[in-house]
Amino acid sequence: MTNKTKPVTIALTAIYLFIVAWIILFKLSTLSEIAHLDHIRKINLIPFHYDEEQSYHLTEVLKNVMIFIPLGIYFKMLKITGKKAILCGMTFSLCLEVLQFILAVGVTDITDIITNTIGTAIGIGIYVLLFRIFKKSEKLDKALRVLASICTILFICLIALLLIAN
Repeated sequence: MTNKTKPVTIALTAIYLFIVAWIILFKLSTLSEIAHLDHIRKINLIPFHYDEEQSYHLTEVLKNVMIFIPLGIYFKMLKITGKKAILCGMTFSLCLEVLQFILAVGVTDITDIITNTIGTAIGIGIYVLLFRIFKKSEKLDKALRVLASICTILFICLIALLLIAN
């Protein structure tokens, strides 16, 4: 990664982390809506344990895995080793879960930490597979930066439209 491209990757990663935190903690709420969020302070320390119907939870598990896949890819683009990237993904997830409890904005759930960490690991695996195809990390990182930039811009535009519509 060149000195010119590293800040772009760091900025894209920071935007991604902010968006994930906003989604998980505040459910895409505006500042005025945050005060009206359901105040839930509950902890589940039993992995994949649910008190009610199961089908909804499979969807939730898959969403948790998918939302953290880009994190593993970003970490590899920043040349963070696989083990350290997984540990960072798990730590970020743990921080979000603790903040959910502190702010009383959701259920703090060990399943979320597990599935988010799995998502980070899958992202790392995707990067490794793509690296085998591209053969050069510079080409792969450039392609991923372009794709991430496009997705980030589209997502920000979508959020702006949703906020304007509300």
